[in-house]
Amino acid sequence: MNYAEQIKSLKHSDMFNNVEVKFVPGKEEDGWLSDDTRNELKNLFAHNPMFQNMNQKDFNPKGKINIQAFRDGMGSKHKNIAQHDLIIDNTVLNGSVTCRTYVREDRKDEVLPTLIYVHGGAFYGGSMMAVDEIARAFADFGPYRVFNLEYSLAPEHPFPTALLECYNSLKYLYDHARELKLDTNRFYMSGDSAGGNLTATTSYLDHAVFHTNYLTKIVLYYPDVTEVAEQRIKLADTSNYPIKEMKKEIEQFTKFFSTDTLAGDLYRHNHPQDEHLISILNADHLNEMPPTELIVGEFDPLRGQGEAFIKKLRRSDVETHYIRYNGMSHAFLDSLGYYPQAEDSIQEAVKFLNK
Repeated sequence: MNYAEQIKSLKHSDMFNNVEVKFVPGKEEDGWLSDDTRNELKNLFAHNPMFQNMNQKDFNPKGKINIQAFRDGMGSKHKNIAQHDLIIDNTVLNGSVTCRTYVREDRKDEVLPTLIYVHGGAFYGGSMMAVDEIARAFADFGPYRVFNLEYSLAPEHPFPTALLECYNSLKYLYDHARELKLDTNRFYMSGDSAGGNLTATTSYLDHAVFHTNYLTKIVLYYPDVTEVAEQRIKLADTSNYPIKEMKKEIEQFTKFFSTDTLAGDLYRHNHPQDEHLISILNADHLNEMPPTELIVGEFDPLRGQGEAFIKKLRRSDVETHYIRYNGMSHAFLDSLGYYPQAEDSIQEAVKFLNK
């Protein structure tokens, strides 16, 4: 199938145990990789030094850590899929947080819903430019006034710096809603991976701690919701997944991802692993969270974390929507414009937010 045909196929989904499942286009069962994910994993195991000796009992990298090298190696090929002309500006929120803003040219004078987007990157990497096309798509499809945050990174700025920057940015936008033409009844936030963590924890600050209740809804893309080592390993168990191809590679990749503590250690600094504003899976008062949509890939190492979080929210009577894209692994949204699942997932997020 070509890209357009796959997009059309992804409009169909099936519900299984309160999970909306979108199969790999051309497939009608779990366990198959998409062509894109298969090629991605093959390249990873063939060319990434971290995965050259995966047969060893201990395959975690040792030695001196070069954070800048890790940062430079992040990101995937992506392209702009927006169909309308956008006005894009760089600004600073609350005097401290660099931000890129987006709005459709034909809607620039309207009071619009707000979407704050928080990039991923393991808390120590990523940037607003890495998710520029994602922000453009949200501004176009929403349509929203989008604020793409450039928050401070660990280890130079460990917890709670990034979290407080996200919350203070949210508060600043709400306080200046009139002059910025923002609809205070429709304040949304979204983020991927570490950005999903920051989105969830910012929402927790907003609703369960400060009770400011600025955010109306949130969308979490494959969020990291716990840094507790035992939980990360337990929730990354793939033994019940019907993996039909590259089983060994998927299991090894998941094990590597779940046992790697670099991101969590750098971000946590001296705080405990179960700190609720880091490991929100363990937080109390989750019943106060706003309606939440969670989007994850079938073979994402963080899939189990997302499912555990959704279950806790549902037990707390929080409105939720959970979508699983079969055949996808971690960070598929980064490949917007190339992976049809990425584009479809933004359309689904907009559908949830606008509902």
